[in-house]
Amino acid sequence: MPAGAREGETRERKGKVEGTKVQRRKRLKGLFALLTFLTLQPCGVQATREAAPPDEMVLIPAGKFLMGSSPKDGRVGFTVGVDELPQHTVDLKAYFIDRYEVTAKKYRMFIEATGRKPPGDPRFPEIYPWAREGGVPKEIENNPVIYVSWNDAASFCEWAGKRLPTEAEWEKAARGTDGRIWPWGNIFDPQKANVQEYKAGGTLAVGSFPKGVSPYGVYDMAGNVAEWTADWYQAYPESKLVRGAFGKTRVVKGGAYTLPGEPYARSASRSMARDPEKRHRSIGFRCAMDIK
Repeated sequence: MPAGAREGETRERKGKVEGTKVQRRKRLKGLFALLTFLTLQPCGVQATREAAPPDEMVLIPAGKFLMGSSPKDGRVGFTVGVDELPQHTVDLKAYFIDRYEVTAKKYRMFIEATGRKPPGDPRFPEIYPWAREGGVPKEIENNPVIYVSWNDAASFCEWAGKRLPTEAEWEKAARGTDGRIWPWGNIFDPQKANVQEYKAGGTLAVGSFPKGVSPYGVYDMAGNVAEWTADWYQAYPESKLVRGAFGKTRVVKGGAYTLPGEPYARSASRSMARDPEKRHRSIGFRCAMDIK
């Protein structure tokens, strides 16, 4: 073979080898970028655009958290309810939860769309005069809706394409994973929630206490109004507690402007369980949503 031909063949082979190396480096670089992206995703949440929270909702990552109370959290039977024992670990899938309690304004939209009866208590029409005035008074339209039953709350969430949070979902969103007593930590501060000690005398606009948010950025989990959850009131696993209300009332979580912060505003408190048909000026709700 002539020398010129051999040199040309050698250059061609070298070109093919170099091209193969370049392609391999590109593939490795792409694989590394993908692995880095997946590593940076929140634990337990799929690395997809579906994990982005809908408007005014918060992503609560998958994983374990401490639910209930320990005897060291306070005096059992007084500040710590016997129904909060034993403290135990719960593992949840990722989910979304509303950043704020459902407002009167949003609930009014539900009423107009479905024809559902406006909330209120006929015994005290001056407290919540929707039916009499034919609409939400401007001064309370951004306050949490009250005087709603469990069925009202569940129906609103379904209408909105959501659902009520379970008791465990609500509690994790309120306290995070470290077992803290209140959303902001372990020391009660009446300036961080609309509880009785704050002396507001009524509900306030949602999101009024930015220093009292939960570890996930959820507002008003320790005051303003207590909130319906999806679950029936039952004893915790490994608890031998027996109560007539078990299986007959729904769990209501969070403190309220009508109640003292301790014990009612504690994230683990369960003492507000109520009949599903109960309507009260201190009870509202927020919704949750599955990640599809």
